[in-house]
Amino acid sequence: MQYQHLIEPKKVLKGDVAILFANDEKMLSVVIDALSLTDIDVYLYDTQDPTEIIRSFDVEVQILNRIHILTFEDENKLFQQCAHDLATGKASLLMKGNIASSTLLTFVLGNKNFVDYHGFLNHVACFHIPNYHKTLMLSDSAFNISPTVEEKKQIINNLSKFAMSLGYVKFKIALLSSVEKPIKKIQSFLDAVKLKQIFSRKQSEFLFVDGPFVFENAISMQNVIKKNIKSSVAGDADALLVSHIDVGDALYKSFTYFGEARVASLILGAKFPIVLTSRSDTKQNKLDFLLLALKVLN
Repeated sequence: MQYQHLIEPKKVLKGDVAILFANDEKMLSVVIDALSLTDIDVYLYDTQDPTEIIRSFDVEVQILNRIHILTFEDENKLFQQCAHDLATGKASLLMKGNIASSTLLTFVLGNKNFVDYHGFLNHVACFHIPNYHKTLMLSDSAFNISPTVEEKKQIINNLSKFAMSLGYVKFKIALLSSVEKPIKKIQSFLDAVKLKQIFSRKQSEFLFVDGPFVFENAISMQNVIKKNIKSSVAGDADALLVSHIDVGDALYKSFTYFGEARVASLILGAKFPIVLTSRSDTKQNKLDFLLLALKVLN
């Protein structure tokens, strides 16, 4: 699937978006653009009133009516109200504004009903890389540090459900390692072998899991042909599963800094999609993140 299909804005996209601390021009500009491109309502939870900043954009009344400002005396009351709104369905999507990622994740993990009955949290980043022939997903570059085989199994299940919600017909996950021949000291190889066995036993016409692959064999059909690798995943991966957050972080930043990739990412596995932005993300990236999350809802 092409990246543009994942983040293409449509008026039919609906949802009630809870944003924590959207109190600067960059973040509010993203909010206003999203309101213009879709049919969402936005709920801004803050200890500061962002009304004056919003007015500076000279927004049409129809859009202003879909911005709901909730201002609180302290953060405890703010988080309590936001948790209530997410639990009852008043808000259907959570987005990070100007707070630390650790604070937002502590808030989510502190509300057991957000996660316990839904699964296991993991981060997924979707990249448009100019030299790759389709969208390439990457997990886990920002949340799980060193997942076990069982945790990787749950990550794969999350990715599969995510891809299905986006309209994929087939979904190919490549299990990355630094080697493709057995070396007992390299855990990524051992884990990949176990995961391949687990998913090969599950008959599926949708999900294909294979590996271990070194990076170039997962994404380069030229390498696959040259090395005569027999795999429907090799050279045509939709997603890369890394062994450790260090690998994921390095690949993420290599794609964006050297590969000039455009990216949209989410936290999966909760009751609702979680948009986890960072201060270094561009306005376009933040908007892409939100549009991707709305595609999951719709």
